[in-house]
Amino acid sequence: MQYGINLGAWNAVFAVPSAVVDKHLKLAGSAQLKALLWLLRHAGEKAGIDDVASAIGLSRLDTMDALQYWVEAGLLSPMDDGFAPSSSPSADETSVSSAKESEPSAPALDADPVSEKQEAPVSTPSSPGKPSHIPAPSPKPDSREVLRRAQECEDIAFLLQETQIRFGRPLSPAEISTLVWLHDYNGLPTGVILMIIEFAQSREKCSMRYIEKVAVNWADEEIDTLEKAERKLAQIHTAQCNWNQLCSALGISSRSPSAREATYTERWMQEWSFSTDIIRMAYEECVNNTGNLNFSYMNKVLERWHKANVKTPKDVVAVLNKGKPNLNKRSLSGPASFDLDAYERMTQVMPGVKKEE
Repeated sequence: MQYGINLGAWNAVFAVPSAVVDKHLKLAGSAQLKALLWLLRHAGEKAGIDDVASAIGLSRLDTMDALQYWVEAGLLSPMDDGFAPSSSPSADETSVSSAKESEPSAPALDADPVSEKQEAPVSTPSSPGKPSHIPAPSPKPDSREVLRRAQECEDIAFLLQETQIRFGRPLSPAEISTLVWLHDYNGLPTGVILMIIEFAQSREKCSMRYIEKVAVNWADEEIDTLEKAERKLAQIHTAQCNWNQLCSALGISSRSPSAREATYTERWMQEWSFSTDIIRMAYEECVNNTGNLNFSYMNKVLERWHKANVKTPKDVVAVLNKGKPNLNKRSLSGPASFDLDAYERMTQVMPGVKKEE
């Protein structure tokens, strides 16, 4: 009788580079890992993009994007008939060693980068301004630079991990590059970027393009601390509430305001402190004179009322009636008096009215 170990599936194995687990497990998404594992399993065979895409169930473009991650990481090299393991030194080791040689006085990586908009010395390759290890010619870092920054900076690694959790899916290389770019180039701390992501999700606009747009605007406004970010979100919430109240008062369908409408709304309700009742009266004045809703016309009306120190709807009525004759005006000191002679003349010319004896 002979004995042996039944290895089952272990009879057929293939090698996976240690760097995949050691350096890429957190950064690489499921698409990137699937594509690489399939290529490693079929090493030595001719396999193109279409073969990989069909095997892992992704589109051609998504598969190309997934494989490009490993090309930029230095683990794969594109060939005419497929891909092959890279024969060059590890991209990670190369980038790290070159960085150490070229950055003798790089700033501490655990500190948030200084925004260009803050008052700080002009940054040079050896000055502690904006991190000098970020390649200046590239507007956004490539996969190699992203990988190195995530390994060096715990804040960036945390940012990528938390964003992936909030998205509920692996991040694409382009999304990862954008997040690192917002952190390093725009000087936004991790906490502020995560607040922007939560804000985008609350508006159901959780695309990286929208997040990038908001983040760049915040960087321009120097909103680079959690306190400033909280104040900004409070202002946005107030503006949204004011616009909703205005829409309800004027019968406007629920929609987002234009830039001019948002400016007018803030001016009327925040700067001039007008109630929706007064704004409604300005709207009626506008429609009576123009026949339609015109924010510019309403602004002129409300500006005139603001200069007249209008505070209540009664003040509006007083302003509108100022200088107009009041035919129904009565004396407040006693009963109304009549011109009897005029009454006599009126009854003589009006048919059907008999003069009393």
